[in-house]
Amino acid sequence: MSDENKILNRGLDALLGSNKDANQKTVKEVLIENISAGRFQPRSNFDEAKLLELTDSIKNHGVISPILVREMGLNQYEVIAGERRLRASKKAGLSTIPCLVDQKKDQDALESALIENLQREDLNAVEEARGYDRLKREFGLTQDEVASSTGKARSTIANSLRLLNLSTAILDMLSAGQIEKGHAKLLASMSPEEAEKTAKSIIKNKLSVKELSNISKSNNTPAKNIKKIKDTDLLNIEQEMSEGFGHKVEIEAKNKKTGKVVITYNTSDELETIISKLKK
Repeated sequence: MSDENKILNRGLDALLGSNKDANQKTVKEVLIENISAGRFQPRSNFDEAKLLELTDSIKNHGVISPILVREMGLNQYEVIAGERRLRASKKAGLSTIPCLVDQKKDQDALESALIENLQREDLNAVEEARGYDRLKREFGLTQDEVASSTGKARSTIANSLRLLNLSTAILDMLSAGQIEKGHAKLLASMSPEEAEKTAKSIIKNKLSVKELSNISKSNNTPAKNIKKIKDTDLLNIEQEMSEGFGHKVEIEAKNKKTGKVVITYNTSDELETIISKLKK
């Protein structure tokens, strides 16, 4: 079996469950009023027009595919995957909905919700990044473990998480579709001030990702003096070093052989901690 197929299978196993867990799942009709929204739902935006289309479909044909829920108590359930179908069923006036009932723990629930939406390409770039970040923060997973549990390449996880270093204003632009994920990746390599200035220029001047990548070489672009954009491998190394060292680490390469490593601190206590770590 190829590595690609192994990764895909891990993702499917996390969503659907392995054969060992098959006996823990049952399909049954559940009262909609007994189902609560998923705490681990990575989606924050639901397209109202598409939701109305699904509502009309459910009115005419019913719910074709069961939603995935987990038991939270006696006759109480929480959505893991299928919240859009649940919302549409409520709008359609249904009192029950077919459910695949599972016994997932919190981490499994978040993994399954992420995978379901990622495979359907329902998440925007910010929702995807925040979902990966929750797996890291709330369950203490490394980037490798997040990649393994979601069936994604490690570089994909690293690049996605880097987007969360952008300002709230830029993340809002990305969520709203005003800038593309490719734009955001390039903005993440700039200083906060340069990134916000450039993001506004992208929208105002309708810059493509390719145009933005060449912006530092042009004298006629709306945003000047932009830092040289680092390649993905170097940014990933910076991310790993920052996580391992516990402080922001930047690599400033002058050429292929020379450069410098910069460690950032914000307080005298942080400086003392850094010095102590370097002496070990």
